[in-house]
Amino acid sequence: MFDVTAYLEHLGYTGTLEPSRENLRELHVRHMRTIPFDNSRNAAKGLAIWDDVDAGADVFFQALVTERRGGICHELSGLFRALLTELGYDVRIISSGVRGANDEFGPDLEHMLGVVRLDGEDWLVDVGFAGPSFTEPVRVSDAVQSQYGFDYRVLDDDGGHLVLQRRPRGGDWQAVYRFTLQERDLSEWKAIASGENDDPFWHWAGEMIRAGTLIYGRATETGQLLLVGRRYLVSEDGADRARVLAKKDDYESVVRHVLRQDV
Repeated sequence: MFDVTAYLEHLGYTGTLEPSRENLRELHVRHMRTIPFDNSRNAAKGLAIWDDVDAGADVFFQALVTERRGGICHELSGLFRALLTELGYDVRIISSGVRGANDEFGPDLEHMLGVVRLDGEDWLVDVGFAGPSFTEPVRVSDAVQSQYGFDYRVLDDDGGHLVLQRRPRGGDWQAVYRFTLQERDLSEWKAIASGENDDPFWHWAGEMIRAGTLIYGRATETGQLLLVGRRYLVSEDGADRARVLAKKDDYESVVRHVLRQDV
Protein backbone atom coordinates (compact mmCIF):
# COMPACT_ATOMS: atom_id res chain seq x y z
CA MET A 1 0.00 0.00 0.00
CA PHE A 2 1.09 3.58 -0.72
CA ASP A 3 2.80 4.91 2.39
CA VAL A 4 4.04 8.49 2.57
CA THR A 5 6.39 7.82 5.49
CA ALA A 6 8.04 4.83 3.79
CA TYR A 7 8.27 6.77 0.53
CA LEU A 8 10.04 9.71 2.19
CA GLU A 9 12.38 7.33 4.02
CA HIS A 10 13.27 5.70 0.69
CA LEU A 11 14.13 9.14 -0.69
CA GLY A 12 16.12 9.99 2.43
CA TYR A 13 13.97 13.09 2.91
CA THR A 14 13.80 14.45 6.47
CA GLY A 15 12.64 18.01 5.83
CA THR A 16 9.37 19.72 6.65
CA LEU A 17 6.21 18.64 4.84
CA GLU A 18 4.47 21.93 4.10
CA PRO A 19 4.31 22.87 0.41
CA SER A 20 7.09 25.28 -0.55
CA ARG A 21 9.47 25.88 -3.43
CA GLU A 22 12.47 24.59 -1.50
CA ASN A 23 10.69 21.46 -0.30
CA LEU A 24 9.39 20.75 -3.80
CA ARG A 25 12.92 21.14 -5.17
CA GLU A 26 14.37 18.81 -2.54
CA LEU A 27 11.72 16.13 -3.11
CA HIS A 28 12.16 16.32 -6.88
CA VAL A 29 15.95 16.09 -6.70
CA ARG A 30 15.91 13.19 -4.26
CA HIS A 31 13.39 11.30 -6.38
CA MET A 32 15.51 11.76 -9.50
CA ARG A 33 18.64 10.53 -7.70
CA THR A 34 16.99 7.60 -5.94
CA ILE A 35 14.49 6.00 -8.34
CA PRO A 36 15.94 5.45 -11.83
CA PHE A 37 14.29 5.35 -15.21
CA ASP A 38 14.31 1.72 -16.33
CA ASN A 39 12.20 0.40 -19.21
CA SER A 40 13.58 -3.15 -19.09
CA ARG A 41 10.32 -4.55 -17.67
CA ASN A 42 8.33 -2.85 -20.43
CA ALA A 43 10.63 -2.83 -23.46
CA ALA A 44 8.66 -5.53 -25.29
CA LYS A 45 5.26 -3.87 -24.86
CA GLY A 46 5.49 -1.14 -27.49
CA LEU A 47 2.65 1.34 -27.12
CA ALA A 48 0.93 -1.13 -24.79
CA ILE A 49 3.11 0.43 -22.06
CA TRP A 50 0.08 2.64 -21.46
CA ASP A 51 -2.13 -0.34 -20.54
CA ASP A 52 -1.48 0.14 -16.83
CA VAL A 53 -1.31 3.94 -16.86
CA ASP A 54 -4.18 4.01 -14.35
CA ALA A 55 -2.88 1.14 -12.18
CA GLY A 56 -2.67 3.52 -9.24
CA ALA A 57 -0.23 4.65 -6.56
CA ASP A 58 -0.37 1.35 -4.63
CA VAL A 59 0.92 -0.61 -7.64
CA PHE A 60 3.62 1.92 -8.47
CA PHE A 61 4.68 2.13 -4.82
CA GLN A 62 5.08 -1.65 -4.62
CA ALA A 63 7.37 -1.76 -7.66
CA LEU A 64 9.39 1.43 -7.18
CA VAL A 65 9.67 1.75 -3.41
CA THR A 66 8.98 -1.62 -1.78
CA GLU A 67 10.81 -3.66 -4.47
CA ARG A 68 13.40 -0.92 -5.14
CA ARG A 69 12.99 -1.09 -8.93
CA GLY A 70 13.11 1.60 -11.59
CA GLY A 71 10.21 2.54 -13.84
CA ILE A 72 8.96 4.40 -16.89
CA CYS A 73 7.38 7.82 -17.21
CA HIS A 74 3.82 7.18 -16.07
CA GLU A 75 4.95 4.97 -13.17
CA LEU A 76 7.52 7.46 -11.91
CA SER A 77 5.32 10.50 -12.52
CA GLY A 78 2.24 8.80 -11.11
CA LEU A 79 4.00 7.86 -7.91
CA PHE A 80 5.51 11.32 -7.43
CA ARG A 81 2.18 12.98 -8.22
CA ALA A 82 0.52 10.89 -5.51
CA LEU A 83 3.16 12.00 -3.01
CA LEU A 84 2.76 15.68 -3.86
CA THR A 85 -1.01 15.40 -3.65
CA GLU A 86 -0.79 13.78 -0.21
CA LEU A 87 1.49 16.60 0.95
CA GLY A 88 -0.97 19.27 -0.21
CA TYR A 89 0.59 20.48 -3.46
CA ASP A 90 -1.64 21.67 -6.30
CA VAL A 91 -0.42 19.29 -9.01
CA ARG A 92 -2.02 18.24 -12.28
CA ILE A 93 -1.15 15.95 -15.17
CA ILE A 94 0.04 17.45 -18.44
CA SER A 95 1.69 15.94 -21.52
CA SER A 96 4.42 16.76 -24.00
CA GLY A 97 5.74 15.86 -27.43
CA VAL A 98 9.46 15.09 -27.34
CA ARG A 99 11.89 16.56 -29.86
CA GLY A 100 13.16 13.88 -32.21
CA ALA A 101 16.49 13.55 -33.99
CA ASN A 102 15.05 15.46 -36.96
CA ASP A 103 14.08 18.36 -34.66
CA GLU A 104 10.38 17.60 -35.11
CA PHE A 105 8.15 16.99 -32.13
CA GLY A 106 6.19 13.86 -31.36
CA PRO A 107 2.46 13.93 -30.53
CA ASP A 108 1.29 15.81 -27.48
CA LEU A 109 0.57 12.62 -25.54
CA GLU A 110 4.00 11.11 -26.12
CA HIS A 111 5.22 11.87 -22.60
CA MET A 112 3.51 12.42 -19.23
CA LEU A 113 4.69 14.93 -16.68
CA GLY A 114 3.22 17.26 -14.08
CA VAL A 115 2.86 20.93 -13.29
CA VAL A 116 2.63 22.35 -9.78
CA ARG A 117 0.91 25.65 -9.05
CA LEU A 118 2.77 27.28 -6.18
CA ASP A 119 2.76 30.88 -4.97
CA GLY A 120 0.99 31.98 -8.15
CA GLU A 121 3.54 30.37 -10.50
CA ASP A 122 3.61 27.14 -12.52
CA TRP A 123 6.52 24.73 -12.05
CA LEU A 124 7.29 21.76 -14.30
CA VAL A 125 7.87 18.57 -12.32
CA ASP A 126 9.15 15.62 -14.32
CA VAL A 127 10.80 12.66 -12.61
CA GLY A 128 9.94 10.26 -15.44
CA PHE A 129 11.90 11.56 -18.44
CA ALA A 130 15.01 9.53 -19.20
CA GLY A 131 16.94 12.65 -20.14
CA PRO A 132 18.89 14.64 -20.49
CA SER A 133 16.43 17.10 -19.02
CA PHE A 134 16.22 18.86 -15.66
CA THR A 135 16.83 17.62 -12.12
CA GLU A 136 15.14 20.45 -10.21
CA PRO A 137 11.66 21.79 -11.03
CA VAL A 138 11.66 24.40 -13.80
CA ARG A 139 9.48 27.50 -13.56
CA VAL A 140 7.29 28.07 -16.60
CA SER A 141 9.00 31.29 -17.61
CA ASP A 142 11.29 32.63 -20.33
CA ALA A 143 13.75 33.63 -17.60
CA VAL A 144 16.96 31.58 -17.72
CA GLN A 145 17.25 29.09 -14.86
CA SER A 146 20.54 27.29 -14.21
CA GLN A 147 21.12 23.80 -12.82
CA TYR A 148 24.45 21.95 -12.63
CA GLY A 149 26.00 24.10 -15.35
CA PHE A 150 23.04 23.83 -17.75
CA ASP A 151 20.50 26.56 -18.53
CA TYR A 152 16.76 26.10 -18.97
CA ARG A 153 13.91 28.29 -20.13
CA VAL A 154 10.34 27.94 -21.39
CA LEU A 155 9.32 29.84 -24.51
CA ASP A 156 6.03 30.32 -26.34
CA ASP A 157 6.31 28.94 -29.89
CA ASP A 158 3.42 31.12 -31.13
CA GLY A 159 1.68 27.95 -32.29
CA GLY A 160 -0.21 27.06 -29.14
CA HIS A 161 2.62 25.25 -27.38
CA LEU A 162 5.26 26.08 -24.83
CA VAL A 163 8.76 24.72 -25.43
CA LEU A 164 11.20 23.63 -22.75
CA GLN A 165 14.73 24.46 -23.90
CA ARG A 166 18.08 23.37 -22.49
CA ARG A 167 21.56 24.80 -23.12
CA PRO A 168 24.94 23.36 -22.13
CA ARG A 169 27.67 25.73 -21.04
CA GLY A 170 28.98 27.54 -24.12
CA GLY A 171 26.47 25.76 -26.38
CA ASP A 172 23.25 26.55 -28.19
CA TRP A 173 19.68 26.31 -26.98
CA GLN A 174 17.94 23.07 -27.94
CA ALA A 175 14.36 22.02 -27.37
CA VAL A 176 13.66 19.10 -25.02
CA TYR A 177 9.91 18.87 -25.57
CA ARG A 178 6.88 21.03 -26.24
CA PHE A 179 3.75 21.06 -24.10
CA THR A 180 0.64 22.94 -23.06
CA LEU A 181 -0.68 23.54 -19.58
CA GLN A 182 -3.93 21.77 -20.47
CA GLU A 183 -4.80 19.25 -17.79
CA ARG A 184 -4.88 15.69 -19.12
CA ASP A 185 -6.80 12.59 -18.09
CA LEU A 186 -5.31 9.10 -17.84
CA SER A 187 -8.06 7.83 -20.14
CA GLU A 188 -6.38 9.67 -23.02
CA TRP A 189 -3.35 7.39 -22.73
CA LYS A 190 -5.55 4.32 -22.33
CA ALA A 191 -6.99 5.19 -25.74
CA ILE A 192 -3.49 4.95 -27.22
CA ALA A 193 -2.95 1.49 -25.77
CA SER A 194 -6.31 0.31 -27.14
CA GLY A 195 -5.61 1.70 -30.61
CA GLU A 196 -8.34 4.31 -30.47
CA ASN A 197 -5.77 7.08 -30.81
CA ASP A 198 -3.63 5.98 -33.78
CA ASP A 199 -1.52 9.06 -34.43
CA PRO A 200 0.94 8.22 -37.25
CA PHE A 201 3.73 9.98 -35.38
CA TRP A 202 3.58 7.23 -32.79
CA HIS A 203 5.26 4.94 -35.30
CA TRP A 204 8.58 6.78 -35.15
CA ALA A 205 8.16 7.80 -31.53
CA GLY A 206 7.73 4.20 -30.38
CA GLU A 207 10.29 2.69 -32.72
CA MET A 208 13.03 2.33 -30.12
CA ILE A 209 10.68 0.77 -27.59
CA ARG A 210 9.21 -1.66 -30.12
CA ALA A 211 12.74 -2.62 -31.13
CA GLY A 212 13.39 -3.58 -27.51
CA THR A 213 15.94 -0.84 -26.90
CA LEU A 214 16.77 -0.72 -23.20
CA ILE A 215 16.88 2.73 -21.62
CA TYR A 216 18.22 3.59 -18.17
CA GLY A 217 18.57 7.00 -16.56
CA ARG A 218 19.20 8.64 -13.20
CA ALA A 219 20.25 11.95 -11.71
CA THR A 220 23.40 12.28 -9.62
CA GLU A 221 24.76 14.95 -7.31
CA THR A 222 26.52 16.54 -10.29
CA GLY A 223 24.10 15.99 -13.19
CA GLN A 224 22.43 13.13 -15.05
CA LEU A 225 23.26 9.72 -16.52
CA LEU A 226 21.51 8.23 -19.56
CA LEU A 227 22.11 4.87 -21.23
CA VAL A 228 20.22 4.20 -24.48
CA GLY A 229 21.20 0.87 -25.91
CA ARG A 230 25.00 1.00 -25.78
CA ARG A 231 25.25 4.80 -25.97
CA TYR A 232 26.17 6.23 -22.58
CA LEU A 233 25.67 9.95 -21.92
CA VAL A 234 26.99 11.72 -18.83
CA SER A 235 25.69 15.27 -18.37
CA GLU A 236 27.47 17.24 -15.67
CA ASP A 237 29.17 20.57 -15.06
CA GLY A 238 27.48 22.05 -18.12
CA ALA A 239 28.74 19.45 -20.60
CA ASP A 240 27.28 16.36 -22.31
CA ARG A 241 29.84 13.61 -22.81
CA ALA A 242 28.86 10.50 -24.77
CA ARG A 243 30.60 7.21 -25.52
CA VAL A 244 29.65 3.81 -26.86
CA LEU A 245 30.06 0.86 -24.50
CA ALA A 246 31.38 -1.82 -26.81
CA LYS A 247 32.55 -4.22 -24.12
CA LYS A 248 29.99 -6.33 -22.27
CA ASP A 249 31.66 -5.81 -18.90
CA ASP A 250 31.65 -2.01 -19.34
CA TYR A 251 27.99 -2.05 -20.34
CA GLU A 252 26.92 -4.21 -17.40
CA SER A 253 28.93 -2.08 -14.98
CA VAL A 254 27.23 1.10 -16.20
CA VAL A 255 23.78 -0.49 -15.96
CA ARG A 256 24.48 -1.42 -12.34
CA HIS A 257 25.72 2.10 -11.63
CA VAL A 258 22.71 3.84 -13.19
CA LEU A 259 20.32 1.51 -11.35
CA ARG A 260 22.24 2.03 -8.09
CA GLN A 261 22.91 -1.70 -7.82
CA ASP A 262 26.53 -1.01 -6.98
CA VAL A 263 25.67 1.03 -3.88
